[in-house]
Amino acid sequence: MIRLSALRHRFLSEYPLSLLTSYLAMAAGIVAQIFLVPIYLRSLGAKGFGELVLVLGVLNYAGAGILWLGGVLQRALGEAFGKKDYLSFIRAADVGKMIYVGYAIAAAFVGICVFEGLDQSQFPTGAAIAAGLYLVAAYELNLERLALSAAGRQSASNTLQFSQIALYAILVIFTLRAGGGLLGVFACQLISVLITRTFVRAFWQGMRPTEEGRAPLRPFLARIASRTSGEYFIAGALLISTQSDVLLVGWLGGAEDAARFVLIWKIAEVGVQVLWRIPEMMIPILIRLDAMGDHSSIKRQYLRVGFLLLATAIPAGLIYAFLGPWITKLWLGAEHAPHDLLGFAIAGASIVWAGLARLPSVLAYSLARFRIWNRLAFVEVVARFTLTVALYPRFGYLSPLIALNAVHLCGIAFAYQWSGIRLLSKNSARSDQMPAPISQ
Repeated sequence: MIRLSALRHRFLSEYPLSLLTSYLAMAAGIVAQIFLVPIYLRSLGAKGFGELVLVLGVLNYAGAGILWLGGVLQRALGEAFGKKDYLSFIRAADVGKMIYVGYAIAAAFVGICVFEGLDQSQFPTGAAIAAGLYLVAAYELNLERLALSAAGRQSASNTLQFSQIALYAILVIFTLRAGGGLLGVFACQLISVLITRTFVRAFWQGMRPTEEGRAPLRPFLARIASRTSGEYFIAGALLISTQSDVLLVGWLGGAEDAARFVLIWKIAEVGVQVLWRIPEMMIPILIRLDAMGDHSSIKRQYLRVGFLLLATAIPAGLIYAFLGPWITKLWLGAEHAPHDLLGFAIAGASIVWAGLARLPSVLAYSLARFRIWNRLAFVEVVARFTLTVALYPRFGYLSPLIALNAVHLCGIAFAYQWSGIRLLSKNSARSDQMPAPISQ
């Protein structure tokens, strides 16, 4: 009985359960894309699909302006919950939601105004408005998911994501078959978020902290205005920039090249996201451990996850390099599947480099110590951008992947791993000077 209880605790504790539900949500996204991309291509055409991809990329990149707040909030909420300072938890969540929603409204308004000043024949006005409303609703829901994760309920947050994906997939299939077009796609995005939002209270299960007083606002505002907020902003913008190759391809080669790039990179990108979930599910845990001063546990968790990431990244890259052509043909059919064997090999190598680079960035993010990582990420982004532009006339839509491999092979991959080890050593030295940590 004792062994059964120990096994249950081991496999249903916060990190394994968070990772499991995260992969369930990701699996839902993968299955949805398997069915939806061919439907997009048939319903919207290659050009319409390229426009959809570009707009989704713009919506994703719009988050760069608010990612600094996400980092500050995750840190503030995690510290407050770990120390059982529930008044500060509520204050941070409420103020954060006001800023999140306000930013989303402003970004949506600016985006629609910019669109109105451009050639409207490329994208319907109604679709642009629906995309803006979706952005606002998604940001409000993301704040609720962030609060759940900070409170040690990442599995509930992941389940909300699963629900949103499933609802969207069901709605958009029927909408596109009915001729809904791009407007229908973004309307389905909006409706899926609004329905999912109604589940939030149930996922707290009555455990959300309640306000029995009011925490002072000034300390939280001081945290928002601190230098650390700027570092979170830079880190978030750089991370998004490393994932924005499709926008660069669209700028250099147009919507059709962007669509070709997505078709060869989409499954590989899913592989990268699968790998990234392994370290990302540690973020709330590392924040709470750091708040309690338990730096030895941080080092232990980092090394364990590092070995797991290495053991999965290399096989994932090899599988896609050799089986990518067959997988995409099975997925899209011979008519739409790319036939560039070199492209699949380069994409497979890219999976390895991108997957391994995420762990040091998660450590820097969790401990709010960005100096080294931000500098390295800046070098990577600038080098990849420059190489992509230089190589595009010769290699076309494959240029971003070639640039990624070249930059990592030239030393950025080693530099990232060195930055993580250096940060751990600094934490260990700091831990030796502190009182004994609180055990979990």
